[in-house]
Amino acid sequence: MIPDKIIEDVKQDRKSAISVEKYKVSNKAIYLQGVYLPISAIKSVRIQLSTYSPNCCCGKGIPVFKIRINYGAEKPLVLMLEKEKYAEKMVSIVTSANDNITIESGTE
Repeated sequence: MIPDKIIEDVKQDRKSAISVEKYKVSNKAIYLQGVYLPISAIKSVRIQLSTYSPNCCCGKGIPVFKIRINYGAEKPLVLMLEKEKYAEKMVSIVTSANDNITIESGTE
């Protein structure tokens, strides 16, 4: 995702990463579909409760948790997870790997 932030031995790191719902996370990166975000690039994270409407119908949303990750790009990366415990687990792994990450309150 960030061309100038490359981690060494990506293949091995991805193999050792932990699955958190549909994502994989290690002490070095968050792995998405074919790309990764180095944890060293993350500036802040926030968990917020949201709803997901798979059929775009009004009033029938599924409660989900979104993790908003600010890594210096114009728009933050938003990861959607079904369970709060998995959202907290991912944030815990990421923040323990990089002490400089700010945890924002999810009031929006």
